[in-house]
Amino acid sequence: MQILIMTGPHSRVREITLTARHIVFGGATVLALLCGANWMVSSVNNEIKDLLHAMEKKALLEKRFIANSEDDYETKLTELQARLEDAQRNLDQLDALRTQLMRSNGQASVANAVNLSNADFGNAQGGPLKPSNVTINLGNQDEQYGARLDRTVQDSIALNARVQDMQKSLTHTWDVANSIPTASPLPLMPQASSGLGYRSDPFTGKVAWHEGTDFPAAYGTPILATADGTVIRAAWDEEYGYVVDVQHKNAIVTRYAHAQELLVKPGDLVKQAQAIAKVGSTGRSTGPHLHYEVLRNGQSLAKN
Repeated sequence: MQILIMTGPHSRVREITLTARHIVFGGATVLALLCGANWMVSSVNNEIKDLLHAMEKKALLEKRFIANSEDDYETKLTELQARLEDAQRNLDQLDALRTQLMRSNGQASVANAVNLSNADFGNAQGGPLKPSNVTINLGNQDEQYGARLDRTVQDSIALNARVQDMQKSLTHTWDVANSIPTASPLPLMPQASSGLGYRSDPFTGKVAWHEGTDFPAAYGTPILATADGTVIRAAWDEEYGYVVDVQHKNAIVTRYAHAQELLVKPGDLVKQAQAIAKVGSTGRSTGPHLHYEVLRNGQSLAKN
């Protein structure tokens, strides 16, 4: 094949001769270039598609992660608030128990210690109103998580502080209740043979003051501490015989006299209803009995 090339009307004619080999080579070259270009375009398209797919997949995973995180956060927050509600109910029950303990063991016990009954004053109650300062509020579910979390944390802090205050108050109430001598000094309480006050002295027959209450009982009967306390005396006394003095809170001392045997020594810590001695007739006594006294600041108080 011959190809004539003229660049102008008067220019020289150039002749190019193309053989079949040249045509085949040229066609192959063009085909190769076209295939290369097509491959490059296809590769770029595939990379773009992969990138877009990866971005879509990442966005989907992020949405799922956020959704799962929100669900998990919501579940945990709701669970925390529910636990706070349970704690609030338990705290209210604890407060009611403390109040009941004060009424039954505290105020009534003090009244007994000074020989007064509730009937003397009726069912009197009083004191300032102190409502609960902690309220658990689940709030609006559409409320922002940050605000709900802040409020829940504040509720938790306030509730924890109130629990600590209640524990201290209940411990003090329990302590005071157990330190007031309200239990019986003998396993079975007999009728008193002589009470606190003026009486005819069993030895002289003259009117004399009696510092405590006498309870007749058999020799060896256990003498019981009427409240928690510390033994401050366990010794022989010319008039009381073998005697035990137990120091309690609020400047109260209980005395157990005319014992046959002492079971404690000074410095011992005793619990309510613990045996501290045995009934006898030692000292200035006419027979086996327990001479029991309740003293506050050194002054004798009657035992009901």
